[in-house]
Amino acid sequence: MNQAETTSDSYTLLLISQPSMSVSALMTCLEKAIHSEVELVTPDAITDKLTARPGLVLVDLNAFDDIATEQLKQSLIPFADQHVFALLNAHDLSAKELASWPFIKGVFKKEDEIRHLCYGIEKMFSGEYWLPRHKMAALIHYYQQHHQQAIDEQAIVLTNREQQILRHLVTGASNQDIARALDVSEHTVKSHLYNVFKKINVKNRVQAVFWAKSNLSLIGSTGLEAYPGTDDDHR
Repeated sequence: MNQAETTSDSYTLLLISQPSMSVSALMTCLEKAIHSEVELVTPDAITDKLTARPGLVLVDLNAFDDIATEQLKQSLIPFADQHVFALLNAHDLSAKELASWPFIKGVFKKEDEIRHLCYGIEKMFSGEYWLPRHKMAALIHYYQQHHQQAIDEQAIVLTNREQQILRHLVTGASNQDIARALDVSEHTVKSHLYNVFKKINVKNRVQAVFWAKSNLSLIGSTGLEAYPGTDDDHR
């Protein structure tokens, strides 16, 4: 997670793929729809391109076989805190497959229309996740089954504000929702989340929700609400 503002003004859009006519056509459509340049990044250029300014990075799974995808995943891990990542042209990934990409904040399927893709990109630029509710629920269940950890109450100290933010996170609130509820800026929320994620040793929002539901009451917080999902299909 990065403390930089996640807005289309401060982020660039990068597409990790291989050059082809279909990829060029997609980039042209995206540029027209979101009024922003899209830069193609091939696997051999990842280090050079991703060390520049923060970006929203689309990983085109359609361009790589299983072995290349695994190699690509490992090469992106060092940049997890600098960029916002989403999977493009994904099949119906299982919770285990999604969990193997702990830094991913969005998933777009092969059949998604360009308007759906652009809407999701704008939401992610605003700091939100782009995952169907059932996938979020499946991920939380997966972490419950495979990553349950008892906390050391002496080792983890969360401030009152950090605990407040975690409570809101459990309800499915976006960064914008939390900022409005606590009367602070979105940047302040992102900074607190960055610190919280480091303290509780999680990589993403879904892991943080599971951790909070399992452990937050043990360090003095009360009133955690059940995770209800959202009215629309994504959060």
